[in-house]
Amino acid sequence: MVAAAVLSPGLAPAADLTGRFSMLGATARAHSGEVAAGQGTGDTLTADQQSLRLMGDGGVDQDEWSLHLATARVHANGLPVDAPGPGDLFRYRELSGEWLDEDDDPRNATRIGYELDRAFYRHRFDDAAVAFGRQPIDWGSGRFWQPLNVFGAFAPTAIDTDFKQGIDALVVDYYPSAFSSLAVAYVLAPREEAAIDDSAAVYYRRQVGESSELSLAGGRVLDDPLAGAAFETDWAGLGWRVEAAYFSLGDGDERAWYWIAGLDYQFPDATSVTVEWHDDGRGVSRESAMAGELDDPLVVHGLQQQLSRRVLALGAQRDLTPLWHGGYALLVGILRDGDGDPVASALHQVDLRYSVSNESDLLLSLVATDGKGVDAQGAPRSEFGHVPNSLTVRLRFYF
Repeated sequence: MVAAAVLSPGLAPAADLTGRFSMLGATARAHSGEVAAGQGTGDTLTADQQSLRLMGDGGVDQDEWSLHLATARVHANGLPVDAPGPGDLFRYRELSGEWLDEDDDPRNATRIGYELDRAFYRHRFDDAAVAFGRQPIDWGSGRFWQPLNVFGAFAPTAIDTDFKQGIDALVVDYYPSAFSSLAVAYVLAPREEAAIDDSAAVYYRRQVGESSELSLAGGRVLDDPLAGAAFETDWAGLGWRVEAAYFSLGDGDERAWYWIAGLDYQFPDATSVTVEWHDDGRGVSRESAMAGELDDPLVVHGLQQQLSRRVLALGAQRDLTPLWHGGYALLVGILRDGDGDPVASALHQVDLRYSVSNESDLLLSLVATDGKGVDAQGAPRSEFGHVPNSLTVRLRFYF
């Protein structure tokens, strides 16, 4: 309704008005040493969410626009109902509202809210395009994490990856040839946060040969200079890639490399397998340093998703039947204990998706973890050991 109201008569015939509705239920079992255990709500944690996204997309000739309004109701028992995301650092104004009922307990609360998630206009030229407004920016080539996705990325365990969060930016795309592109982005900081400066970055991609691609990136994000590159290719039936970024953090006294290396392979039965190694110099290598990571703004807002420095990731996907699709992910975090010995923690995620119709599907997602939990102060002692086992069921459909 909101999208239809803002359409001018001239654009209305070119409008594509659609929507997505999603219902989600989740339950987790928190044992001693895991997050949310012993909070006065018992060991069983539950949450349910109903969300609706109304989308207006269209255009005339070389002009196009997009307007997405997202609403959601979330109720949680034993879990927080909201958490900051990467987009909060790259929006000039929130353009959102919410009603929160906590009943004197923030871990047993209901939140009803809305936000204008996308609102941008794009004009296309012969070999360029200019877009301004709230829009998604998605860079990088990694399958689990992407060092060049400097304005935020989906978590490897996220189950809702249909729409990346929009941020307030001016983006100029230039296409020097049919096999290359250059994107320049100027991203606004929140107007209420005087300590956060606007960000700017450049991203260049070019096909090299018949099956290779080179990417370059550079800029200044959250006042931290960065530069990076990625290379993808196919060799001997394997797809492989390397991606790296170099960051100068804070006042420039701290510098860090964040790089990944990965392989893809598809078997004759159409099973695809992905393996990636991640080394993020912004993370920690020892258990004793994990507590200090929790207050890092990059961690709080999800721009740095892994707390430990080194993580091994394995993923597999396969169509089980024409209607069933299966997926498995294994994440292994490696730290050193007080004696300097390596200690690993692991997260297993199994996803089963059933195609109810062409416009709807049902997802079952099971997460199981092992490793050391939290210490006496509630700080994690491993990458994944503090995460409770959980089961999530989601039904979504488009209209």
